[in-house]
Amino acid sequence: MFSDNVVRLRINLRVREIAIYQLKSPDCCYIVYGSNIDHYLKILLHDQPSHILGLGSYSGADQVKIRIETITTNRFRNDPIEAYAPDELRINNYLETSNENFKMASALGNSYCNLISWKIMRLIENGELKSRYSFLHIPKEMFNKDLISLLDNIVRY
Repeated sequence: MFSDNVVRLRINLRVREIAIYQLKSPDCCYIVYGSNIDHYLKILLHDQPSHILGLGSYSGADQVKIRIETITTNRFRNDPIEAYAPDELRINNYLETSNENFKMASALGNSYCNLISWKIMRLIENGELKSRYSFLHIPKEMFNKDLISLLDNIVRY
């Protein structure tokens, strides 16, 4: 069994998995794809990690900074994730944000990055999951040796 200060890292979509395993701090790493989200959520509920860091890649505008996402919305593709739920939830970010390589953002989108963020935040909001959660969108062009040191410098447990 892991200590209370365990950090669970997960990856969405096609983020390069090798980068995550080079981080200094995590005790455990889960890789999540669209087909195993429900299984992943069951693992989180069982393990109750103190911190969860979600990572996803993006190729949109503003490719010079890593985006620290602050809002998740009740949308997957063009449909609501849950009926009779709020339109959006604030992500309970725990990262140090004073680094010039990062920026606060509120455009998580409506694909798998948003879907898993919504489900995790709903579990936290409902008291089922006792974790702190943050989500980073990493520009596709930023996957290099500097990425690991950038992430290690902002993650504080």
